Amino acid sequence: MTDAADLVAVEAFASPEIAEKLTQFQEKFPKTALPSHQPPLLEAKNLSFSYQVGKPILQALDFTIHQGEMISLVGHNGAGKSTLSHLITGFLTPTSGKLLWQGTDMGNDSIKERAQKIGYVLQNSNQMLSKNFLFDEVALGLRNRNVPEAEITEKVHQTLKICGLYPFRSWPLSALSHGQKRRAAIAAILVLDPELILLDEPTAGQDYRHYTEMMQFLQELNQRGLTIVMITHDMHLMLEYTQRTIVLTQGTILLDAPPEVVLADKQVVSAANLKETSLYTLATLNQLTDPAAFTAAFIASEKEGYDGE
Repeated sequence: MTDAADLVAVEAFASPEIAEKLTQFQEKFPKTALPSHQPPLLEAKNLSFSYQVGKPILQALDFTIHQGEMISLVGHNGAGKSTLSHLITGFLTPTSGKLLWQGTDMGNDSIKERAQKIGYVLQNSNQMLSKNFLFDEVALGLRNRNVPEAEITEKVHQTLKICGLYPFRSWPLSALSHGQKRRAAIAAILVLDPELILLDEPTAGQDYRHYTEMMQFLQELNQRGLTIVMITHDMHLMLEYTQRTIVLTQGTILLDAPPEVVLADKQVVSAANLKETSLYTLATLNQLTDPAAFTAAFIASEKEGYDGE
């Protein structure tokens, strides 16, 4: 191959020599077995929703979210991602089908009852913040539950420490950065001890440093046992931080698979308006036998801090 002046132009990096090097790299990170599933936490059974008869928004969805998973929910605008979140949290009622929580039908649960186990963080955190001071914001849900004030103080301080916000416990919310307000919105839900949290575009509007800090924070929460589902258009987030991706298109589940498998399927990428990654392009240009495995190997190398030899 000739020298490439633009490293972003991945199409320039195709040759037998590069293919050999990529294969050798991939062999350093063989496929790992998928983690064994924990007990089911949330299940959708033939779940459908429509505002008007004959115009379904979601059609016959079937999926299971297990305890401790970290899942990305992706798809084109209007695919039904937000509608599904509103069904899970109880803001909307299914037209047909049902949602099960640990095997029990949630159909009769109120929004308040669902909020005791499921938290929902909007894309615009400011829409969720109503108090002037950070402590009061995080304490609000506990106060609404009539928890004793001493217990509230202990619980809020503990949660702020987990979220990296304890030094700002007495600060006004207006003095916090965008990323800190995002964490404050999460802390206000986390303090209520949910088992599942839904986040809509968790890294929207953040630079790389704050993006990384947010995702590492969410990983830590996941490692503590919190089940996390993220609505996202960010393919890097999907690849590096989630173990499973549910792809929605036109109100149906197109694919439910590991993220590298999703992004290696050209038909799925096209139908869901996803962006093919340069890793997959590089692998296919060099005719690797398993582009999805190469992508998975690269992500594994990132997590291990691979530095070559």
